[in-house]
Amino acid sequence: MKIRRALFICQLACSLPIAVAAQQTLPTSVDTHLYQNGKESFQQKNYSSAREFLKTFVREKEPTDLLQEAEYMLACTSYELNENNRITELRNYLTKYPDSRHFNRVNALIASAYYYDKEYQKAITAFGDCKPYLLGDDECQDMTYRIAMANLNVGNMEEASTWFTTLKYTGKRYAADCTYYLAYIAYNKKEYQPALKDFLSLKDHAVYRELVPSFIGDIYLKFQRYADAKSVAEQYLSQYPNGVKKYEIQRILGESYYNTGEYNKAVEAFSIYRTGVKNPAREALYLLGLSYYELNVYSQAAQTLGEVVTEKDALSQNAYLHLGFSYLQMLDKNKARMAFEQASTANFDLKVKEKAFYNYALCIHETSYSAFGESVTVFERFLNEFPNSTYSEKVSDYLVEVYMNTKSYDAALKSIEKISRPSNRILEAKQNVLFQLGTQRFTNADFDAALSYFDRSLKVGQYNAQTKADTYYWWGESHYRQSDFELAAQGYQSYLQYTQNKNAEMYDLAHYNLGYTFFKQKKYATALTWFLKYASLQRGENGMTVVADAYNRIGDCYFYNREFTAARQSYGKAEGMDSSMGDYSLYQEGFIAGLQKNYVEKVTLLDRLMNQYPSSQYVDDALYEKGRAYVLNGNNQQAIGAFKELVDRFPTSSMSRKGASEIGLLYYQDDKFNEAIEAYKKVISTYSGSEEARLALRDLKSIYIDLNKVDEYVAFAKSVSGVGSFDAAEQDSITYLAAEKVYMKGNLQKAKEGFTSYLQNFPTGSFSVNAHFYLCSIFMGEKNSEAALLHSAKVIETPDNQFSEEAMIIRADLLAEAKRYQEALPVYQLLKGKASSPENLLHAQTGILRSAYFAVDNKEVVLVATELLANKKLSPELANEAIYYRAKACLTQQEFKGATKDLKVLAKDTRTVYGAEAKYLLAQLYFNTGETALAEKEVLDYIDKSTPHAYWLARSFVLLSDIYVKMGKKLDAQQYLLSLQQNYTEKDDVQEMIDSRLKQLK
Repeated sequence: MKIRRALFICQLACSLPIAVAAQQTLPTSVDTHLYQNGKESFQQKNYSSAREFLKTFVREKEPTDLLQEAEYMLACTSYELNENNRITELRNYLTKYPDSRHFNRVNALIASAYYYDKEYQKAITAFGDCKPYLLGDDECQDMTYRIAMANLNVGNMEEASTWFTTLKYTGKRYAADCTYYLAYIAYNKKEYQPALKDFLSLKDHAVYRELVPSFIGDIYLKFQRYADAKSVAEQYLSQYPNGVKKYEIQRILGESYYNTGEYNKAVEAFSIYRTGVKNPAREALYLLGLSYYELNVYSQAAQTLGEVVTEKDALSQNAYLHLGFSYLQMLDKNKARMAFEQASTANFDLKVKEKAFYNYALCIHETSYSAFGESVTVFERFLNEFPNSTYSEKVSDYLVEVYMNTKSYDAALKSIEKISRPSNRILEAKQNVLFQLGTQRFTNADFDAALSYFDRSLKVGQYNAQTKADTYYWWGESHYRQSDFELAAQGYQSYLQYTQNKNAEMYDLAHYNLGYTFFKQKKYATALTWFLKYASLQRGENGMTVVADAYNRIGDCYFYNREFTAARQSYGKAEGMDSSMGDYSLYQEGFIAGLQKNYVEKVTLLDRLMNQYPSSQYVDDALYEKGRAYVLNGNNQQAIGAFKELVDRFPTSSMSRKGASEIGLLYYQDDKFNEAIEAYKKVISTYSGSEEARLALRDLKSIYIDLNKVDEYVAFAKSVSGVGSFDAAEQDSITYLAAEKVYMKGNLQKAKEGFTSYLQNFPTGSFSVNAHFYLCSIFMGEKNSEAALLHSAKVIETPDNQFSEEAMIIRADLLAEAKRYQEALPVYQLLKGKASSPENLLHAQTGILRSAYFAVDNKEVVLVATELLANKKLSPELANEAIYYRAKACLTQQEFKGATKDLKVLAKDTRTVYGAEAKYLLAQLYFNTGETALAEKEVLDYIDKSTPHAYWLARSFVLLSDIYVKMGKKLDAQQYLLSLQQNYTEKDDVQEMIDSRLKQLK
């Protein structure tokens, strides 16, 4: 609403005169005396007394012709006494007497009340309801001043300027005030020349001489008249050492000193200013920081400049640049890098951006920093953004160096592939980058992806012969892990052909691995050649365990070629080199002694194995072979003793089934029929469904026939399920054999029908286990998991049959694939107890590990992981997995000592997904347990090492910000978060973590 300039304002401070009605002749009464007394008190400005008389008079309401005037004076006293409800009383008066001759004046009082309450917008509105032509000149000037000030206070600079200009030229009462405020408005509008003129005109004014020097000095700074600004400031401090503007003057003085190169004095002045104001100007702090920098006080420079970078503007960009230079002087290139990075991302000053960008790139290059591929992308971005920079040629050279030495292989490959005509040096870098990407994928057991990168590296060419050789080695390793032993051998042989470093560890291992590739293919003669070559190197870089293993395989090769003497010599060497390999070596030596009919020595060797290695996986085999040695040596009683020990100690072992059968057979051969019958019955009942049980039933039948007790046999046979019976054996075999014949020919649909029909007719027949297993296999091929699970369960129900282990593997794996870990776990545990081979035992332990982890059975995880890790031949991938799961289980159980130990092992190789997470978890564990310095050290080391698994590195950046907040280093916390925000591009929970922490830091 536009307000007319002639409007009148009443001033409280000046006790706005309020006219009352002309003298009247009033009747004399108690009431009129009240009115008269109230009026007289009002005119004498004794408003309290007047209010009491008038309130009493108004309550009497007689005579009525004086009532309106009395209520007017009463409303005015409320205003004059600053009553809380004064505005309400004034408005109520106007509502009751809308035609009052005091209407204009009451509106003036309402507007003034709002003004003094600092409700300036309401005051402006209320002033607009006044009629200025009813007010006198002085009153008009008063109100014009108030209107101008109200507009100034609500930021209506143009409106305020209009009112101050009008007032300045229509009266003299407020001339100085108008000059000051018009200068102030011009100053805020950056119209410094007219502002300076008006401020100078007031420098000797009694009211404003202490206020205008700060504006004058600041304008001189804007005009770069530093000597004049300094003179004004020094004169002010001399005249007004405790003046209201003393701190602002110190700021002006500090800036003047800075710009005239007097940095010590600048620091002194800025420091006084900084301590004297609540929120020092960022521009002043910036110059204070630069003053420290010029004085080589870099720590103070960094600290001060860090307080400036709170906004996204040109000042922050410049502050970040010099913050980076300060950190460089302090030899902290890590913090310098982050400061330059922030300056390089802003576009307020392109010269500053270019300089910061170049220094950012240099810091990355010199520190080999590449947390998220910056070592490549920063140089590439620089050349794209500043193609004509004076730094371009240097940056191009640096980029080639980065390609050759970076750990950010994905980023490097993307960058190289943008180059249309790569030089030989670039192609050499590409060859290496592809090789490194392959080894990363290999480390994470992604062998298909690894082979893809190795193939691409080999196709690039032979720009670096050793890189080509190493690529062939890992190409061979990848094929080996996929059990493609023929291609694996080609890879190892190519490595040996091209490698120039014949003293390397890989050179030795290539021979060892070649031995295994041919050994796995049962090409024992060729395998022997390579194992012998490896053994002849005898450098032991891999430790004697690997050499001992090679000698065991040499012994195996001789064994399969029936060169028993040479085999025994090799096994003996293996045992002597590494005692952990001795159980296998002794077992094989004992076995060979038996083949050579030296049964006494065989027993001696097997006893030695069992005594020296009581926990060996070969103990049950050794007991069986010991029994066989006694049998072949004609000592049946000792044989029976060995077999009984086997059955007692290892009741679930497949060797025990054989041993139990041997006991029955030996009693039978010695004509101890009753003992034989009991032994065979035990085999049949204990190992129902097994081949041994069927053979035992057959021999039992012969015994009962010999004893002429056929009825007893028939009764027993009928009482035992799963092994057929005297009558049923002939009846069901034809049906089963027909279905089996179809199955063997590969007609799976008809076989499925046949086996199903067989089970319908003979659900507990002699071949029911076989039928269930074959149906399980058929349904597996059809990917009918539920049906396969059903039949595998039926196979497992009959313990210790020939298909038990395979059925357990199928069932457990299917349950695990379906994420039914609670169900899979007991099946893997059952398999572990019955595993007849090292391969099945390993499969069971691995299954237990994974199922227990996902089923949150932490105690079982720790137990089986420890068992797995005791296996010296465990693959590195599985070893890492076991350590990882054990560490996580320990963390869950708050067993921090064990967790720390395992996490440290994994964290050594951050290329693996387990190592990447472990490095973060280790730092987080330190932080959670109050070891803040160790947590910081761990994260900084992580950043230095980097990882292809960016998520965990990003989480570590967030953790580092938490660490620095805890240490009181909020600037450092902010820097790491900002750097992460600009370089981590994945859309996941990390972004929310960054945003929430940056918000808290503000």
